[in-house]
Amino acid sequence: MAIVQCLECGGNVSTRAETCPHCGYPAENYPSIAQSLLLSLIVLAVQLFLVSPLLFGALLLDPDISFGAQILIATLLGTGIPCWIVYLIRKKKTNIGSFNFTIENRRIIPLIVLVAIPLNLGIAGPLVELVPMTDFFREMIREMVLEMAGDQGPLMFIALVIAAPILEELIFRGIMLDGLLRIYSPTKAIVVSSLLFGVIHLNPAQFVGGALVGGFMGWVYFHTRSVLATILIHASFNLTAFAESYFIDVEEAIDMSYAEVLGGMTNYVLLICGSIILTLGCVFLLHKEFEKSPLGLQA
Repeated sequence: MAIVQCLECGGNVSTRAETCPHCGYPAENYPSIAQSLLLSLIVLAVQLFLVSPLLFGALLLDPDISFGAQILIATLLGTGIPCWIVYLIRKKKTNIGSFNFTIENRRIIPLIVLVAIPLNLGIAGPLVELVPMTDFFREMIREMVLEMAGDQGPLMFIALVIAAPILEELIFRGIMLDGLLRIYSPTKAIVVSSLLFGVIHLNPAQFVGGALVGGFMGWVYFHTRSVLATILIHASFNLTAFAESYFIDVEEAIDMSYAEVLGGMTNYVLLICGSIILTLGCVFLLHKEFEKSPLGLQA
């Protein structure tokens, strides 16, 4: 259970309290669902109206800027600026100015890292094929995948595997979900944060992956209250996608079905079944670990 200072009298008050026990001043939790929607709009607005024009201008000045550099700039500005804005809002409203970067139970680390791999390759990947998409979105995703596959340098790695997981987790788990869990039921809080996490990726394919892994990260955050735990999951999920181009010819595979890329329907079914079994196994073991130290239930 976290303790913060009352904004009125400065006395210690639990983040679960509705009023300050010293002066009766109403405690404010942030964000609510409506405020979470606004938070997501801030992220989208910065990406669309600040970062996109800046990148367009930079490309006019220097058309040779690598795609990895573009993605890194977009991540640092498009997610970093909203992160700073909502951090300041939360601190002003609740007087909470820190994040929990500790993992009390270290036994969960290999499990949360491992589960991100089948979650991406064998569950999110096949699900994306089932999502109806317009030709515009399909072509946009196609071009983005080809660009990313053509630039697997250090800047792309930093953007996808380091910068994005840290900044996005600070916003969507460290601030948004943390606040929602203080107001709503765990199920409602996790569903809202994971759906909004999917929406801000701005395309159907990433919405599916974002919402899916967002739900899993929300469940882990509820039980651990650790931003570091969800950063590790997010980084592992993105690393799996980053590494795919080292094992397949993306230019050849981009116009093939998932089953064709895997070499046939038998391999496709085996991957899905194996991924589901591995994911459920890790979730079962994680549940056992959370039962031993139910930090989320006490926070």
